[in-house]
Amino acid sequence: MSDWPIDWRGVVGEAVRRRKREGLSQRALADLAGVSAPTVNAFERGDINLRLAGVVAILETLGLFVHAGSTDAQERFIYAARLRWEELVAPLTSEDSGRQALGHSEQAYALEGVTPPSTVARLREILADIPKSSGWSPFWVPTREGLRPYVEDGMLECWLGRPETERMFNDPAHSDFWRVSREGMAYLHRGYSEDGPSNLEPGTIFDISLPIWRTAELLLHAISLARALDGGGDTRIKFRARYSGLEGRELVSWSKPRNRPTFERLHRARSSHVDLAIDVALRDAEQGLDALVHQLLIPLYERFDGYVLSSDLVSSEIAELRRQAGLTATYS
Repeated sequence: MSDWPIDWRGVVGEAVRRRKREGLSQRALADLAGVSAPTVNAFERGDINLRLAGVVAILETLGLFVHAGSTDAQERFIYAARLRWEELVAPLTSEDSGRQALGHSEQAYALEGVTPPSTVARLREILADIPKSSGWSPFWVPTREGLRPYVEDGMLECWLGRPETERMFNDPAHSDFWRVSREGMAYLHRGYSEDGPSNLEPGTIFDISLPIWRTAELLLHAISLARALDGGGDTRIKFRARYSGLEGRELVSWSKPRNRPTFERLHRARSSHVDLAIDVALRDAEQGLDALVHQLLIPLYERFDGYVLSSDLVSSEIAELRRQAGLTATYS
């Protein structure tokens, strides 16, 4: 008798709830999972005589299944990083901003075709030399005791949400958790700026511009690290992102309202999360960053009542990002 019996009705019930929360019909879920619509229908009726491969495909699509023995190193890396973050925040109080309880983004990349640095210490030096892309760049390498990165599981890890450490900013957006491996895999867990103390109603809005900046910053960081690790034009960048806590938020011009587009009608998220992914050659990421960011983010903005993300907005935001001090010589 197994010590871990499967509550099949519970699994099916959670799958149905997630499908509806994502606004997917049974046919749409079937298309995403690569199975037939009758298979999805039978699964949701609790049929136990389905082929295992079809059931796994449905559960994977809904984020309810992880391949423990998967050959995808990045998948395992992201899964382990997520578990590590959950372990770190578990002792925090429910009110602690480090929990990022109202919502957060997870962004990760893996580089294929690079030369790992000889030591984790050398990796730290390389990361510290990557130019900052904004006032709060991804994978920031602090030097102050209690904040600086440390070695965990053979990787460089940093958690800025430690409650015992005095920080200048005590809000979800400045409580980053990140991990970077010598093999060129990186993971960043960050809360939303919109949920900080400057917003009277945290958890209710989603800024139209910040995801463009954050995605471009991550890709620029991947480009820099790839080049520092002797990557060439054919080096692959596998980028993954997940935005959670979206449901009910309204898309607004929040960070710089005078310089951002106005909305003719309300655009509100009807689902809780979205997963994004792209696999691109290093040279293509360098030469076509604007188009790449636009392509990546279309599904995120579509969650807000079908909002159509303008390629012109993406290009203008990235142009502003490139004008930041220290970026021009490196990324132009």
